[in-house]
Order: sequence, then C-alpha cells, then structure tokens
Amino acid sequence: MQSKEWPVRSEQGTVDLSLVIPAFNEEAAIGRTLEAVQPVLDAHPARWEVVVVDDGSRDRTGEEARARGARVVTHRRNRGYGASLKSGVLAAKGDIVVFYDADNQFEPTDIPRLVAELSDHDAALGARTSSSYAPFSRRGGKKMLGWLANYLARTKIPDLNCGLRALRRDLLLDYLHLLPNGFSASTTTTLVLLKEGHDVRFVPVTVKKRIGTSTVRPIKDGIDTALLIVRLTTLLDPFRVFGPVSGVFFLFGLVWGVHYIRLGRGLSIGAMFMLVSSVVIFFFGLLADQVASMRRERRYSEHS
Repeated sequence: MQSKEWPVRSEQGTVDLSLVIPAFNEEAAIGRTLEAVQPVLDAHPARWEVVVVDDGSRDRTGEEARARGARVVTHRRNRGYGASLKSGVLAAKGDIVVFYDADNQFEPTDIPRLVAELSDHDAALGARTSSSYAPFSRRGGKKMLGWLANYLARTKIPDLNCGLRALRRDLLLDYLHLLPNGFSASTTTTLVLLKEGHDVRFVPVTVKKRIGTSTVRPIKDGIDTALLIVRLTTLLDPFRVFGPVSGVFFLFGLVWGVHYIRLGRGLSIGAMFMLVSSVVIFFFGLLADQVASMRRERRYSEHS
C-alpha cells in the first residue's frame, strides 16, 4: 500500500508541524525523549518545531529541553496537563499540532503515521494496542470510563485518552476553551471531536513503560474524568443524559403507582413525585438540547 504524504504547506519560512510536549518534573526523561524524536522529524519533509511546556517543574526539565533545541514555554506554577496543552497550542506556529508525552513512553515512528492521516481526516488519535504497557491498577477504571464514553458518544471509542495525537491547529483553537486544566484534557478533546461530527481516525500506536513516576492519581482522576464526561455530554448532547434519567424516574413512579393502586390505596405521593419529576426532567432536557443545537448552528454559521 502506498504511504500517505505529510500534509504540509509550501510557503517559505513557515512551520508545518509543532510537536507540543507538556512536562512536569521530567528531568530524567525529557532529554531522551527529544533525542529520540529528532531523527524521525529530520527524516521527513515537514518544517517542524518542538515546544516543551515546563509546567512549574521543580527540577531541570526546562534546562534539559533547551539544551536539546526545544522552544520552552514556562509556567511559574504547576497548572496541570490540560493547561500545558493549551499553552502549547497557543504558542505553536505550525498548522499541525502533535501532542506527545515527555516520559519517553511513545514510539517516535508513530508521529509520521498520525500526521499522514490528516490528509483525509480532521484528527488522528492514537489508540494503544493490546501489547502496549498499561499499569494493572488503571485497567478496571479505563474499562468503566470507556463504557460510559461509548454510551454517551454513541460510538465505539478504541482509546479515550491516549496522549499521542495529531490535529490541525485551527480546529483545536475552536474548542480550546472547553479543555480542562487537569488530566482529562485528552478525554475532552476526543469526546468533543466525536460529538461535533468531525472525521476522527484512530491509529494503533505502541506505548512503553514510562521513565520516572507518573503523577496520575487513578481514583481521583478517574472520578474527575467520569464527571467531566457527563458534564461535557450535557453541554453537547444533553438529551443523552436527561433522557435516561427521565425514563428511570418514570419507570419507578409507574411501578410504584401501579403497586399502590392494585392494593387499593390510590396513587401515592411518592409515585406522583417520581412521575412529575420525570416529566420535568424530560422537558428540561429537551430545552437544553435546543440550546445546544442553537450553539452548534451559531458556530457553523460563524465559520461558513
């Protein structure tokens, strides 16, 4: 099969590709990461830059990155993974932005495969293969989050939050305000792109064991991510949340009411409350859905 060409521009002196690497206390890994990606980038025709976002590191992460030719954006304090991605996107000069982790867990050879997909798709997101390294403590939570995201997104998502991804910068800027400052930024990007109908390509990638200690807190970050998925779906597709809740209230109210009527006690206050609540929630969801549709139409008209 013939390989795809990198979607690059032809103007002299411009940057085609910005590799954005968020880093927090990654002194032990950032040097090896940058040394690994450089020959891969040098071997391809795109004009590229590397932007390392030093997220308030207390070690020499920034100095190590500068010593290897990266452009460093510095946060005075630790603001979070998502905040680093946003700073990197705003600082990037390239038409294409590739998110890459600083801990040397990704294979640099996956970068050109992802970027090449942008010739035919709006975004290319990494999907970790079964042979990729994954801490045992996170596997159960990932499956639960994946099930929730698949339901709310109405589609099968191969990988919800892999940090390796390639997107066009102008597309990212449309949704940058929706990205949280914390760990869930990758999840948010995935869901927003899918819910807004963009052509997303999931590309199999291989992940190794990271260098150093992860700052991810499985329980807290997992709960935060689950809440974020629900909030984001409520914003983009409200009826996907309010519809089932209304249905559950109606079902419980109906069963409760029928049971009391069959006992000759009439419709109980509790059953009436459940039934009325189901109707209120239904119409509230309908109203929220109309607001979401108007926001979407307004955004499309602004870009037409």
